[in-house]
This record gives sequence, structure tokens and C-alpha cells, in this order.
Amino acid sequence: MLDFVRKHSRSWLVKVVLWLIIIVFVAWGGYSYTARHQFEMAQVGDITITDSEFNTAYSNAVENYRRQLGPAFSEELIRRLDVKKQTLENLIVNALVVQAAQNMGLTASADEVRQAIVQQFQNNGRFDKNTYEMFLRQNRMAPETFENKLAHEITIRKIGSLIINRAVLSEDEILKDYHFNRDKITLAYVSVDPKPMEDQVKVDEASLRSFYDGNQNKYMEPEKREISYAIIDTEELGKDIPVSDSDARRYYDEHSDKYKHDKEVHARHILISLKPSGATEQEIDAARAEAQKILGEAKGGKDFAELAKKYSQDPGSAKQGGDLGWFDAKKMVPEFSETAFSLQKGQMSDVVKTSYGFHIIKVEDIREAKTTPFDEVKGDIVKQLKTEAVQDFAYKKARDLRDIAFARKDMEKAAQEIKLGKAGTTWIDAKESQPDAWPFTPQIKSKLFDLQQGEVSEIFELPGRFMVAQAKTVKAPVLIAYEQVKDRVEKEYRAEQSKVLAQKKAAEILKAAAEKKSLSDAAKQINLAVKQSPPFSRQEPDKDLMLLRGESLNDVFGLDESKPFPSAPLELGSRFVVCQLVARTPAGAPTEDERAEISKRLLQEKQATVWLAWVNELRKNTKIEKFKDV
Repeated sequence: MLDFVRKHSRSWLVKVVLWLIIIVFVAWGGYSYTARHQFEMAQVGDITITDSEFNTAYSNAVENYRRQLGPAFSEELIRRLDVKKQTLENLIVNALVVQAAQNMGLTASADEVRQAIVQQFQNNGRFDKNTYEMFLRQNRMAPETFENKLAHEITIRKIGSLIINRAVLSEDEILKDYHFNRDKITLAYVSVDPKPMEDQVKVDEASLRSFYDGNQNKYMEPEKREISYAIIDTEELGKDIPVSDSDARRYYDEHSDKYKHDKEVHARHILISLKPSGATEQEIDAARAEAQKILGEAKGGKDFAELAKKYSQDPGSAKQGGDLGWFDAKKMVPEFSETAFSLQKGQMSDVVKTSYGFHIIKVEDIREAKTTPFDEVKGDIVKQLKTEAVQDFAYKKARDLRDIAFARKDMEKAAQEIKLGKAGTTWIDAKESQPDAWPFTPQIKSKLFDLQQGEVSEIFELPGRFMVAQAKTVKAPVLIAYEQVKDRVEKEYRAEQSKVLAQKKAAEILKAAAEKKSLSDAAKQINLAVKQSPPFSRQEPDKDLMLLRGESLNDVFGLDESKPFPSAPLELGSRFVVCQLVARTPAGAPTEDERAEISKRLLQEKQATVWLAWVNELRKNTKIEKFKDV
């Protein structure tokens, strides 16, 4: 329904004031049954980082990458980014910051934690204990665990605010950044593409063999593992777990607020909007007059929904004929609610003013306040209690399974012993995709490839199931014989050597252009076309030269009349480019909006620098011990 008419209850988590704290704080996210190992990972001053904390943080970090990267995500990328090491470092920094906050008296108070919980778990503008308890159950978390995590996060935000406010910014820095990103250059350039030169590459057996030997990591069969696993199916277990009427009644009585429903109305409205602030008297009078005119049409018998489609300035409901759906009094601003809840079914209001403008309201239907009887919700309660009981029982069985498998060093025997697990054995490899991979999701595969041969995994939670697995056999990566990949080796050798030829040709063109002081003259000698870019800046790059990055980009923007050519050809994707400066066009003075944007960005960068310098100082003065390699 109409978002800007509602009174939003805003979670404190949405208002992250200190964006840069994210660089050191690993979101803890949900807490699973499996995060219960208390082995030590590292010691930071007086704070111990446990295996369970690390495993939870690592899982969440991987899931964050998965959400952010989408199709580009891969387990290989996670390994290349060294996310495990990254996670442990983040947890260490977390511990450093929390201890510093304690020493400075900036830790979160019990009242701050309580207020944060009250704000996060609201229903109809009030703290909802049922919502809070459900969140804890769903995440398998004790209240004290959640509150400790919450206290740490509040503490980090408080001390972060103190530290980053040390950063200051000068006007000269703003102007320097403005011209760095917005000053424009025009280039004349030629491109040398390696692809057509592949046929010029001389190929012999010795060269191919040498290339193969020097790039053996490209020609490996991936590591393979034989995985023995057993699954505890919660649906099967649920058939034998009863929930009595007295259990359901007790839950109903203890959560009675959940079944009380305030009075609700189903209404439509027509809105003539006003500016959020600063509307003139003339604008207010004009909007009121417009609303009165529409009200006259509505009272004259015209269809209210059609009038809303024609006149209403509420983008959320106008197309639906002003329909706001069902709502209670707490979901609207007071002026709107007082009028809507004073009307009878089918009745229409006069013009009503709120901070959003002028409304005409029509009530379509009314639902009186009531408490849903036990008999109406008994089935849902029984289902919920049964689900929770089955989940608890299934996890205990999965824990027994893991313990027995660990003791017997054999997953299949463990599954037979508890007589509940569905056992199986399969081979998996380190490829990005694998047919029939369920239940070995990328996240689970990553953890299975961390196991030593014979080692038993943690308990994995799957939809409606728990799984425990064992790395039964580990086959290391194997080099593929040269004869099997010879065609591929030749193709990749040609591609590599053609780049060498292209770079050499580009270097010859650059040398000739510098000697003649003209790229055009040098290019004419070899019948090569010269292109000229439009004026472009770092902020608004030329489409054809968009792949210029890093040192290459710095080289071209460093060109001037005394040095119109770069010192070497520029690598631009698969091409090599030789260029000559044609003109420089300095940017004018920044607008107020541009100045504000630059100031905000530079201040954030400075704040991040100040923060990291402070954290590094903490690191120097705190004893840090790592007990395990990651």
C-alpha cells in the first residue's frame, strides 16, 4: 500500500551510519546447530576466537560473495581471494576493536542492546516478543548469544564514530580530485591485434613441449574425492513425533498477543500531494482547491476508483484506483487514521490534510477487532510445534551420527547403527559444475574439499534434512598426458606468442612515431589507420579506450606537450595501443553538487585511512596468537 503514508517501523540495522566499519566487521548472520565447536582458532589479547565463530563467519562471507557476484561466483574464486584468511583477519580486527572500546569505556550498555532489540522486532509499531523468539528459534540461537553479538556490533559502531571523526578535508584536496577525474585529453592512436598474427607463430615440437612443461597447472585433472554420506530426513521422523492438545493450548496461552487483531479498514484514497517541506501558502491553497474540486465530483456520483486513477498523485495506489488494501490505525499517520477509522462502510470523507498533502478517503469495508479462537489456529500451532520438535530430534540424531562416524571412522557403519540415516557413496570433483550434484551444493563441496582423507564433516543443514559426510578417498590432481591435450597446448601457445609479436610491432611503431614526432607519419609507412578519440576524462572514458586501467591510464593522462608519447605501448585488453596526445582540455569550476559529491567520497576515503591506521596501531600493541593455519 501507500508507502509514504505509512508510519514505517525502521530497524536499527538499516541505519548503518558508519559504512567503513564493514571492512573490518564480518556479518555473523544466522547461527546454525553446527556452530558449537569450542576449539580455539586464535587469541587476541583477552579474547578467544573459536572454531565455531570462524566457521560461521566464513560461511557468511562465502554467501555474501555468492549474492554479490551472482553467476560470476565460483569456489575457485573464493580460494583465489583467500576468503578463509580474510575471514580470520576480520575476526582478529573485530576483537582488537572491541577490546579498545572496553578500555575507552565505549562498550554497548544493556539498555542500548535492549533498545536495539525492541526496534528490530516490532509488529504494528510495538515490540513483539513472539517475533523475537521465532527469530531465535529459526537461527538456533540462545538470547544471550544474540545479545552478545548485538552488543559487539553496537560497540564497534560507537568507537568507529569516534575514530573516523578525526579525518578532515581541505578545499585544495577537493579541487585536485575534481581536475584529476574531469580534465579531458584527446588522443590519436593505432591498435595492434595479436589474433591475426597467430598464423605467423612458428611452431615446433620442442616449443610445445616446453610450453606444456612450464604450464602444467593448466593441464591437470581436478582433485577427486569419494564421499560417503548419510542423511537424516525430518519428514520421515515427523510421523512418529506427537504434539498433544495441551501442548498446543499452552503455546496459544503463552503467545496470546499473536492472536489478537486490531480493528482494520479497507480503504481507497485520492491524494493531491505537497512538497515534504517548504510548500508556499499559494501551493497549499492550490492543492486544497484541487482536492475540493475532486471531492465535488465524487459526491456528484462519479466512480471513486476512476477519479483516483485520473487525479491521485500517489504513485503506489493511483493505478489501482487508490486502493490501499487492509490496514490498522497504527500503520497510517494520525490524521489519516483518525478520519479513516471514524467512517462507516461505504462512507467518504471530506478533504483531509496530512504532511503528505490533501486526501479524500473512502472506506470499502471494516473488520472489527477480535481474538482468533484457539480452535481456528490449533492446526497451525500443532504443525509449528511438530516442526520444531522434529527439527530438534533430527539434529540430535545427526549429532549422534557424526559422533559414531568419528568413533568408528566409517560413515556407512554409523548410519547402520543409528538406523535412521539414508546412506550413500559418490565421487565428486573440484569442477565448477557437476551433474546430479545434490546434495553437494557449492558451499558444501568447498567444505568437503577441506577435509583430510577419512575425516568426518560438520553437520550440514539442508531443506528438511541434516547430512553428515566423510572424505572416504582423496585422489590428488593428476597431470593430463601431453598427447591428450596437444591441440589445446598448440592453440594456447600460438595465442601467447602472437601477443609477443603484437607487442614487438607496437613498440616499433612507437619508436618510429617518436622519431618522426608524428604517429600519423609512422602509421602511413605501414598502411595502418590512425583513429582519433573525442575528448575524454577518467570519469567519462572513451568507448574504444575504456579498458585502459592502472598504469596505462596514468600514462596517457600524464602526457603533455613535452612528452606526447607514452614510454611503451599500452596493453588494452587483447590489443596493444600506440598513442599520441592531441590536446588537453581542463575542466571548469565544479558545481555545488559536484563539490558535495567529491567531498563526501574523499572524506569517506580519509575516514577509512584513519580507521585502518588506528587498527594497525592496535595490532602492534596487542599480543595476537594464531593456533591454526587457514
